[in-house]
Amino acid sequence: MVMQGRKRTGKRHDEGILSSVVSSTADAIIGCNTQGRITAWNPAAERIYGYRCDEARRRPVTMLYPADVAERDWQIFQKALRGTPTAQVRTVRLHKDGTRVPVRMSFAPIEGTDGSVRGVVSVAHELTDEIRSEARMTALLEATPDAIVGVDPGGRIVFANRSCERLLGYRPEELTGRQAEMLFAQDARADMIELCERLFADPRLRDRTRTLTTRLRRRDGTELPGETTLSWREEPGGPLLIAATRDLTEQHRAEDKLRALLEAVPEAITGVSLDGRIVMANRGTERLLGYSREELLNEPYDRLLPGYERERVARMVAGLFESELPSTVVYVDILRADGTLVPTESTVSRFDGGGERMLLVAGRDITDRVAAERERARLAEQVQRQRTQRLEALGQLAGGVAHDFNNLLAVISNYTELLGDEVTDLARSDPKQWQPFADDLDRIRKAAERGAALTQRLLTFSRRDLSRPRVLEPGAVLDRLLPSLRTAVGEGHELRLTAVPELWPVLLDPGQLDQLLVNLAINARDAMPGGGPVVIDADNLRFDGDDPGYQPPPETGRRYLRLRVTDTGVGMSADVAARAFEPFFTTKTKNPGTGLGLAAVYGIVGQAGGCLAVTSIPGAGTTMTVLLPATDEAYSDPADEIVPDDGGPDGGEPGRYHVILLADDEEGVRESTARALSRHGYRVLTAPDGPAALTLAHQHRDEIDVLLTDVIMPRMHGGELAQRVVELIPDIRVIYMSGYAEPLLDVAPAGSTATPLLEKPFAIAELLRTLRPGPIRSDGRGTGMHVT
Repeated sequence: MVMQGRKRTGKRHDEGILSSVVSSTADAIIGCNTQGRITAWNPAAERIYGYRCDEARRRPVTMLYPADVAERDWQIFQKALRGTPTAQVRTVRLHKDGTRVPVRMSFAPIEGTDGSVRGVVSVAHELTDEIRSEARMTALLEATPDAIVGVDPGGRIVFANRSCERLLGYRPEELTGRQAEMLFAQDARADMIELCERLFADPRLRDRTRTLTTRLRRRDGTELPGETTLSWREEPGGPLLIAATRDLTEQHRAEDKLRALLEAVPEAITGVSLDGRIVMANRGTERLLGYSREELLNEPYDRLLPGYERERVARMVAGLFESELPSTVVYVDILRADGTLVPTESTVSRFDGGGERMLLVAGRDITDRVAAERERARLAEQVQRQRTQRLEALGQLAGGVAHDFNNLLAVISNYTELLGDEVTDLARSDPKQWQPFADDLDRIRKAAERGAALTQRLLTFSRRDLSRPRVLEPGAVLDRLLPSLRTAVGEGHELRLTAVPELWPVLLDPGQLDQLLVNLAINARDAMPGGGPVVIDADNLRFDGDDPGYQPPPETGRRYLRLRVTDTGVGMSADVAARAFEPFFTTKTKNPGTGLGLAAVYGIVGQAGGCLAVTSIPGAGTTMTVLLPATDEAYSDPADEIVPDDGGPDGGEPGRYHVILLADDEEGVRESTARALSRHGYRVLTAPDGPAALTLAHQHRDEIDVLLTDVIMPRMHGGELAQRVVELIPDIRVIYMSGYAEPLLDVAPAGSTATPLLEKPFAIAELLRTLRPGPIRSDGRGTGMHVT
């Protein structure tokens, strides 16, 4: 009795567990008796079919069967009654509202304790969500342009999408159940079968094999070039290989066209990888380099470069891979297979595609262009040399004319002063009669001064004027000169002056720097008759060799003071700009000037060792650029070079110098100067040339105090004469006269530390001041200086 109680308790416990499972499962569980009437109905059945348990109990289960499956599903029910279970039947059932519910069902007999069949239990899993998901997947498979097939471990195709018909010529139902090897090209079939077997056998290999290049065989026997992507799906029967193949026919056609284009273009197209190796080369590359493609591929590109190019190109290549610019142009010398050097121009573009990074280099041989540029440069240099020679010839002519003209002006000035002294005395006693003559002589004197200024500009152009270079601070000069520049520009024009701080010092005559800036400002002003800004910029420049417009070319790496004067006026053509610095050349039809302003600028810059450049556009304006060499010498204070004058030339005794040996080949200069000196108490011995003067020196060696000699004379120049006279009379004082600073005078008399030079034409007062003993001014005309 006790054992029977325990059995009943255990049975009730088991039944309780079973009841809980039936109540909590998501599948519909229905129990039926042998007549097919419902005896059990779980909560999932209520949810799936819409009937409450009390509504369904004792009703026939066939109420849930749609007419189109009723006969088949009733036979399955009867089979279960006969003791044979059935699993995984896919069918439909009717909902209470009449809608169809897709389900996957299993049937099993209900046995009594005696082993007899008492009924049938069915378990239904609703497939609505799965069917929706499958529908979406099917729609996706049908919509994709790729051919997709599923292959089981036996190599059989279990499904195929509609794109297989378009790409391969097979309908999906024709492929299902057939071996997948039929889709591969004949010569690739064995390899693909082996690969598939290895993939099914080794899951680790699947992760390393995602995409492969394939060749498929269409139904009509033609081949389809493709790229196949593999994925895997685990199924109850084993893994399923899903292969999606993309048709590469059009891509291959495009690549063939691109390859044909690359082979047809004349340029050398080369691909360089990130590690510096050649990965692509066209026929143009073979023609340019003389190597076959096989000899170039996978070789380092720098084998094509001469040694002096390799480091530069390596830096450039590394920079191009990181650059944001889509392309750039580079110029490189390359080595052909025969060892010859070829200059090339290449357009380099960065290519990032298909997981590959490389530089595409489109190079072309520019040997002919380089030769043409060299020829143009040679012709330009020849033209510039001819221009320079012409300017030098003009300079020599101008210097000679100025020299002769200065001698004539000296005669005019000297006799004007001699007459002026006489007429002035007469005008004091009888102003009415003699004052007009005094006025006329004053006009002659002023005309001679204007002539002297004109010859001074000619001498400046020819670089034969007397220059007293000094270390200048350009900023201070500009500040001092600003009022003069404003006056030169005039009220109708605006002056804009800009200078950077700490301009580099230059070694130049202060008056010449003033003259240079004023002349350039006036030229800019005259180019804008309607008004406009005259812009002057001053800055420092260390020349890097990039600008070929300067004449003469600056020295690369040298420091220069750069002065730029810009106008917005009429501008100049190239031919006019080339002649801008010639003396007396001008394009101004109404201008009171002489045409010597820019010629003087040319002379000043050339004498200082500087450079000039003209940038001009007709109708848009002109920029004149001057480069003056910077100096490292220390600044000098001009006040230290000035000693106060010790009185007028006409006051008191003329000094200890009483006898003067005067040598000049110009009779008018010689006689007028001698008369002027005689009037001021000097005894003068005159000679027409060096030998005659040397003879007089021997005859009067104990009397002569001063040698006053012209620099340029026939038979013996002034420097040689001075040297020989100093040897004869060691304590003699030497004073030179010249129409220009003659370069032939390359020595100073022995024992002399400073030899004065009088520039013709000079005033008598200036001559007398120079003759006065003791310190003299060193910052004006007639100053003490070494002549070299």
